[in-house]
Amino acid sequence: MAAGIFGFIFYIFSLIWSLIVALIGRIYCWIWFNILSVNMVKYDKRIEEHKLELFADLADFKEDTEVYPITPVVQQSRSSSRRKQQTAVDDKFTILEIGVGWGGNFRYFPEGSDIIAVEPTFPKERFAEYLAMIHSHGHGVQISKVVATDPEDLSQVETETADVVVCTKVLSNVRNVDQVLQEIRRVLKTGGRFYFMEHVFQPERSFTHYTQRLLNPLQVKFGDNCHLTRETWKNIDKAGFAEVSYKRFSAYKMPSIIRPHLMGTATK
Repeated sequence: MAAGIFGFIFYIFSLIWSLIVALIGRIYCWIWFNILSVNMVKYDKRIEEHKLELFADLADFKEDTEVYPITPVVQQSRSSSRRKQQTAVDDKFTILEIGVGWGGNFRYFPEGSDIIAVEPTFPKERFAEYLAMIHSHGHGVQISKVVATDPEDLSQVETETADVVVCTKVLSNVRNVDQVLQEIRRVLKTGGRFYFMEHVFQPERSFTHYTQRLLNPLQVKFGDNCHLTRETWKNIDKAGFAEVSYKRFSAYKMPSIIRPHLMGTATK
């Protein structure tokens, strides 16, 4: 009898505890999402004209891939020495975005795009709840896969999966820029395109140049590994893309230490 009562009490306690944990998780998710949203909305508003320029040809690129589908490369079979060519052409237009954040870039993506969302900063155990929130910012795109991982390791994404990879305000924070770029090249289909925008180092000697050098150690330590002195264009130049096009510009609405910016595309 006593054991039955104890078991019932334990069951009720477990049920209440599960509800509390779920509630705390949702509250945490809501707080994280809204703090991120507020910060990124401010950033996006200040940088909007440049993002419009960056993604101006994305819809045309989607149409080009529909008319002239990107054919997967010939692959070596592991089970035999014969070379096999994939004949099935995926009719989906797949965009892999690293650092999805609150979904602020979705409005620049062509309607009907299939999204692989990579978000390295959000706790893996709460990622599904977080993605449910950013679905409300879908703008006609469909999130088919979510990956909570560091961008240096996209092993959960198959080789030659994406027509487009998008990365904005991410490469300044990653541990290894070159490794991330090699992963981007791997997951891109041959002929696919990488769209990027990052704040970068001001190489010319100026007040901003010296301020970035002075504050970089503190920014890296307390700013989620955010570097102020990365010359990211050099990494992209040597990453092995077939074609690279970019420009450096001053985001005049941003604080001076992150005003120097880089944006462009790279084609595999």
